[in-house]
Amino acid sequence: MTTVDPIPASALPVLAPVSGGAPQMPDAWSATVILHPFGPPPGKGPVPDTPFYALRIAAVDFSAGHFLSVRVAGHAHGWWYIVTPDGTRLSIDHGTHWTDVDCGWTLPTDWFGMQRATAACAGSSPMHWVAPRPVDWWRLQVPRGIGQPPGATWLWFDSATHDPVRIMYGVSPPAPAMGDPTQLGFFQNFSLICFADFTRYAPGKSPALPTSWVEPSLAHFRFGNPHHFKPFEWNHNFGLTSFSTPVNGLFNPLQTRTLYAWKSDADYHVYTDRAQSTLMHYRFNPHQPPGKAIDSVESLLTGIAPTGKVAAHSGTGYLYTRYRDGSDGCVTGAKFRFGAEAPNWISIRGVHGTLAATIDAHPLLCPDVVVTIYSVLFPPNAKYPDGVYLWTWYAPDPGSDGTASRPVLFMQADSGVNEGTSLALADYFFYRNLDAPIDPANFVIPGACLKLG
Repeated sequence: MTTVDPIPASALPVLAPVSGGAPQMPDAWSATVILHPFGPPPGKGPVPDTPFYALRIAAVDFSAGHFLSVRVAGHAHGWWYIVTPDGTRLSIDHGTHWTDVDCGWTLPTDWFGMQRATAACAGSSPMHWVAPRPVDWWRLQVPRGIGQPPGATWLWFDSATHDPVRIMYGVSPPAPAMGDPTQLGFFQNFSLICFADFTRYAPGKSPALPTSWVEPSLAHFRFGNPHHFKPFEWNHNFGLTSFSTPVNGLFNPLQTRTLYAWKSDADYHVYTDRAQSTLMHYRFNPHQPPGKAIDSVESLLTGIAPTGKVAAHSGTGYLYTRYRDGSDGCVTGAKFRFGAEAPNWISIRGVHGTLAATIDAHPLLCPDVVVTIYSVLFPPNAKYPDGVYLWTWYAPDPGSDGTASRPVLFMQADSGVNEGTSLALADYFFYRNLDAPIDPANFVIPGACLKLG
């Protein structure tokens, strides 16, 4: 019997080939950026006086060989960094007093830092459904130690102008406030950087080094929840497509289709009543690393059964891989310890979902669409003992109180290479709330997974 997938293959995003070399950093430019940090400040002791622990906006000015000026604004504080060939200075009182600081940065000369030799373009595509202009997707390999696959830094450039649009650092810096001199100064201390505007100056022209503090501002952007939106809640029966971008520096984005079903307690009978299938195709990865070449990977997650009901395979995750030589494999249990989330996962106790900012129809970031930016805390690691951030953008339906919202992007900061699917970022394209129930055959557990018990 043929399984009916409600999402057509034609809805999968496509990367078009790109010719030409990697974009060069202009000699002089200015920009306004939105900065998403890797994690929150440590909970014990005083909060470090740095901008690297919360969502920020910054005004950036650059003159090649002379300076990088970064004015960072928070809710009620500001930091002003000036990087020159002689080092880095910091003012925390709007330029009245300056202190020499060692942040591990060098004055930038290249968008790709010292990893330009590893730069590879995966192709051209819109970034996601709210940003329709095409961008070029560039990947850098970041060394992680002998015997370990490289991590990845991703950079997106406007296909027509070659201006930067977004940067994602898949590998966190040596410490929250300490950078790597081989990577792009300042930016590398944040996990996701979105360029809200970018101005390049004509040859011979250059922005002047600012001599007085001007508060960074961004039209259409406001911290917090000015529209009083309620937390989003997933539809109980939907399908979508996305590009899934890995933090493994050996791989390009994966064409991805996701199906999600979550029946009510009364209607729940078997594990397929609460399940999520995310099927990832490796079509844009023709040059895979040594070993078996992957054709596709399916992340099959099942939700927990309602109280008082029992169903085999509920609350379980399976990661099923098909190889191009016809073989397959699966991991589950401790090696893939995930289950499907409830539709209101952003609101349940213990998640700590926070609406951090709102963007109102910004002409470049989200034309004609209001976007909400949520932060969620994921489990901690050595650098971020109080957790790492998951950042997700959602667009409330017109006239909605926020409950009905369409996903834009989903990013886990400092996602581990070779952990789970090694993915850090999903950019969403096609989306459909489904009227008819999803064919349960889409959630059947592959035989290779059932053998694992």
